Amino acid sequence: MSAVRVLVGTRKGAFVLTADAKRERWDVNGPLFGGWEIYHVKGSPADPNRLYASQSSSWFGQVIHRSNDGGNAWEPAGNKFAYDGVPGTHKWYDGTPHPWE
Repeated sequence: MSAVRVLVGTRKGAFVLTADAKRERWDVNGPLFGGWEIYHVKGSPADPNRLYASQSSSWFGQVIHRSNDGGNAWEPAGNKFAYDGVPGTHKWYDGTPHPWE
């Protein structure tokens, strides 16, 4: 068996709990984002050190943060939307005649 990591989001921040395979002793890292409500914390299946957390507040809304070092340092994940396609003309309907027209 390998080490275990539990990612916890609460109203008081996020916590990263780690233990060895026997799960007899747990190390608690947190609260991360103290004072922020963190309801979603997710680990990346491709990179075990990459974590994502979504903080929520009524003032700022939701902001997704990313950590590349297992939760020690966090940065806001970019939310730029890029569309590489060529914009075309838009119609509000396809122009097909209907029997009632």
